Amino acid sequence: MRATLAQQQNGTAFAVTLMEHLAVPTFVLDAEQRVLVWNKACERLTDVRAVDVIGTREHWRAFYERPRPCLADLVATHDETTIDKLYTTYQEPGAPVLGVHAENWCMMPRRGQRLYLAVDAGPVYDADGKLLAVVETLRDITEIKLAESRVQEQASTLREMVDAQQRENELARRIVEHQVRGDLMREAGVQYSVQPATNFSGDIVLAARARNGKLYAILADATGHGLAAAVSVLPIVQEFYRLVELSESLATIVESLNFLLINSLPLGRFVAAALVCVDQQAGHGEVWVGGVPSVLLLGEDGAVLRKFSSRHLPLGISRDREDLGAPQAFFWEAESQLLMLSDGVAEAADPSGQPYGEARLIEALAAMDGRSLIDAVSASVQAHLQGQAAHDDISLLVIDCPAPRG
Repeated sequence: MRATLAQQQNGTAFAVTLMEHLAVPTFVLDAEQRVLVWNKACERLTDVRAVDVIGTREHWRAFYERPRPCLADLVATHDETTIDKLYTTYQEPGAPVLGVHAENWCMMPRRGQRLYLAVDAGPVYDADGKLLAVVETLRDITEIKLAESRVQEQASTLREMVDAQQRENELARRIVEHQVRGDLMREAGVQYSVQPATNFSGDIVLAARARNGKLYAILADATGHGLAAAVSVLPIVQEFYRLVELSESLATIVESLNFLLINSLPLGRFVAAALVCVDQQAGHGEVWVGGVPSVLLLGEDGAVLRKFSSRHLPLGISRDREDLGAPQAFFWEAESQLLMLSDGVAEAADPSGQPYGEARLIEALAAMDGRSLIDAVSASVQAHLQGQAAHDDISLLVIDCPAPRG
C-alpha cells in the first residue's frame, strides 16, 4: 500500500513538473478553485509570476481588471450556462467530462495589452468520479482574430462597393435604354432582339419612319461590350432620330454619324454598323454595311435572295468620305425580309470553341418551320452554345419588305 501511495505521489509530481514545462500556457485549479500549477509559459503570457498566484483564487487578475470567473472556474462549478454570457464564442461540451472550448478578448492588466485568447478547460476526476482539478490551457490568437476582422471589414467594404456599383449600373442601364424610342420602334413595325453579354449591351438597334413614309434602321455594334461599349454607341441615338425626322438620305446619315463619332470617341474606339432605308410601298431601298456581318434579303421560305457584305470601314475611324463609300441600292418584287445581325451571332462559340458561323445561320433560316426569323435564329444560336454564355452581345433586326403595290 505504501509503495502504491509513493507511486501515486511520484506520478503526481511528474505530472506537475510536466505541466510546468509545457510550451503551452497552462494553469491548474483544485476542486476549491485554488491555483495548483501556473507554468512558465503562462508566466510569459500574463506577466504574472507563479509565486504570486499559487494557492490563491486570484488567477483572474492575470486576465481581467475586475473579479470574474475564468473558464476553469465555470468547469469546476459545473456552471456551463454562464459561459455564453462571459465569452465571445464557445463550444458547448457534448459531455461535461470532455471540457469546454471558448474564446474571448482579455485586457491582461499586467501586460497592459488586449489579447484574444483561445481557452480550453477540462476537469480531472479520480476513480470515484470526484473532481480533483481543472486544467486550463491558453493560446494567444490575437493576430489571427485581427486578420479575420480585417478580412471581414474588407469583405463588408467590398460588398458595399459592389452594391453601389450595381445601383450605378442599373441607373446607367435605364438611362441608356431610355434613349431608345420604343414608340418609334413600334411605329416602324420591325422585329428585333438584343441579348447583352453583360449588364450593358454594346449593340444598339434603332428604327424610325421619316415624314415621307420611308423606314430607316440601324444595327450598331461598338468596340467591346459592357458599359464602355454602351457609352460608345450612345452618341448616335439622338442624331439618328434627328436625321430621320429631316428625311435625310442614307448617305448623309452615314456621313453625319461618322463625323459625330470621330469627334466624340477616344482613339481606338469605333462603331461597326449596318444602316438601311427602305420604301416599303415602292419596293426598293438602300443598304450600307461597315464592319458587321452581311445584311441578308430573304424570301418567304428563308432562302437568301441577296447578300449585302461589308464594304466599308466601321463608323468613327476615318474622316475621309471615300472610306465611307456609297450605300447599295436594291429592289424586291415579292414579299421578303431583311435580316441584320451583329457579329456576336457569327462568333457565338460552343464549348469546344467552334463559332456559330454563317453556314449554320443559313441552315437555321431554311428550317424556320413557321417560326419568326428572330425565334428561329435565336433558338439555333442557343442550341449551338449548349448552355454556355455568349462572349459578345447578340443582336438581330428584321425588316419586312412587303410585295410592292401596283
